[in-house]
Amino acid sequence: MCFETTKSAKAKIAKTDIECWKVLHKWNSAPCQRMRYFKGKRNPDVKIILESYMRDYFIGPGYHSYKSLELAKESYLNYSYIKKFIIPTGTRYFENKTEYVSETIILIDAPVLKK
Repeated sequence: MCFETTKSAKAKIAKTDIECWKVLHKWNSAPCQRMRYFKGKRNPDVKIILESYMRDYFIGPGYHSYKSLELAKESYLNYSYIKKFIIPTGTRYFENKTEYVSETIILIDAPVLKK
């Protein structure tokens, strides 16, 4: 998942916990990163930086997630699970129409969908 945005995008700070969804392989690992997630455990902070290439703006490193279960289902494809997470209060994050990218994330629920 690559987070696309604009040059004028500004980071936000979560005022409350934000629900989000991630598509994962079995063993709670992310498809593009070798990161494992454990229920109720806050993942290590990752600095998120707005980058540019030509006229495109994006954020690579960070915890990428979908804003809704429906959006996660659209990208489900060959992965094993869709699980519910939160971006915890006080976390720095960016958002676009469909996704978030945040500096940390917490797995809060068992599988929503399982292949």
